[in-house]
Amino acid sequence: MKETMFIKEGILQQQIYDYLIERLKDESFEDVEIHYLPASIRIIIHTTRPGGIIGHGGEDIEKLTNEIKEKFKIDVQLDVKRIDKDVVVPQIIAKNIAKGIENKKNPRRLAEYYLTKIMKNKNVLGAEIILDGLISGSKTRKDKFLRGYMKKSGELVERYIKRGMATAHPPIGAIGIKVNVYLKPEEEKIEK
Repeated sequence: MKETMFIKEGILQQQIYDYLIERLKDESFEDVEIHYLPASIRIIIHTTRPGGIIGHGGEDIEKLTNEIKEKFKIDVQLDVKRIDKDVVVPQIIAKNIAKGIENKKNPRRLAEYYLTKIMKNKNVLGAEIILDGLISGSKTRKDKFLRGYMKKSGELVERYIKRGMATAHPPIGAIGIKVNVYLKPEEEKIEK
């Protein structure tokens, strides 16, 4: 019985997450938290620009709340939480690179620019940007850009590497973008 409930909740969470990604693709949001309350579901959207999601006088957030209620047949509360601009957000960086590629900017220059920008943050130990697809020409290829130190396996990867993914759709074909950022463990942040 409990297993079925957990599976249904997991499926609902993924459906809500996918819907919000599609619905808010033009807004720069990092993550979505879903909490189950006794009478309703609370969804927290983390973003660097909450005004774009809330809208003038709260019109957009109210419209989005009603859309989710109708589509998923649930009672829902939507909250928007601001992320500081100095926090490194891989999902937003991946989306920005995708937009740049779609606007005919050089993918390699974009990757180098964002790597430099990420590494300026004092809480970052390393960063990696992977471009995969029809970058130039008719053959697919994978380009990796790496700065600093990057762990690939172990417990530290699960705890301290933040990931972001996006897909660019330029005229020549799709390009997948992965951004991995290795943040300093909390103990090191406190010591310095």
